[in-house]
Amino acid sequence: MGAQELDLAGLRRVYGRAGSRRFYTLVARNARHWGWTEPGQSKWRLWRAQRQLEDVLGRKLALPAGARVLDAGCGAGVVARAMATRFGLLVDGVDVLDFHLAEARRLNARAALVDRTAFRWGDYHHLPFADGEFDGAYSMETLVHSYDPPRALAEFHRVLRPGGRLVLLGPMSAGPLEELPPRTRRVLKPYLDAHVFPGARIYHARNLPDLLTAAGFEVEEALDATRYYQPTTEAVHVYFRLPWELVRRFGDPAKWLNLRSTVEMYTVREAVRWYVHTAVKPSR
Repeated sequence: MGAQELDLAGLRRVYGRAGSRRFYTLVARNARHWGWTEPGQSKWRLWRAQRQLEDVLGRKLALPAGARVLDAGCGAGVVARAMATRFGLLVDGVDVLDFHLAEARRLNARAALVDRTAFRWGDYHHLPFADGEFDGAYSMETLVHSYDPPRALAEFHRVLRPGGRLVLLGPMSAGPLEELPPRTRRVLKPYLDAHVFPGARIYHARNLPDLLTAAGFEVEEALDATRYYQPTTEAVHVYFRLPWELVRRFGDPAKWLNLRSTVEMYTVREAVRWYVHTAVKPSR
């Protein structure tokens, strides 16, 4: 664990290619996260599902307006702006991709939120902040990119004040990869490599609470939210299965990793769980 280093070239490949950037801009409205659908709601309302997932995060942070929060892996700042506008939080976002930060700052200025959100280059394994600067921190589906999850969790713990809250949202395997069926591993392991998900090889649904505890946190909740995420998985699979087949046969699949994600995530859905972990840095 923790023997790897930041794969900046790989992350630039995943997020920087023209196909990926068009997908995030046109399909995901600049977001980099999945969605949350309540029972009885239509699974086809993908943008509503994204907003609802942001609301879940804000409620789990449970912080008063004016609290200072870290966004670890902020992307284009969509979630940071949601936390600022809907929950009144002051958000510092860090990301390792310059084009993400440029887009976040541009959209930030357009939304007139420069007084409530700020973005800077930062590897969340080595955060550019002092001890105890934040009231809260979150990772919206970015911990999968961690090359050293215990180190990242230790950094989150360090920059939080006593009593500070951490919320982690995102996918993970139900258990260690080695315990998954061979067919699932044959699909999942190349997928993790292509998308630069080293963290997903280290943590899973059974051991992430232990990693949080080892980092000094008290785990408040480990919510298996798969049933709320699954409708988005089903919808995007239907929307993009045919485009992916066309790209795979007649184009360059490496340029369209997002389309690959919508199809392959669906084929291994029984092995993937989506969790919301909420933890607290003890006050004592």
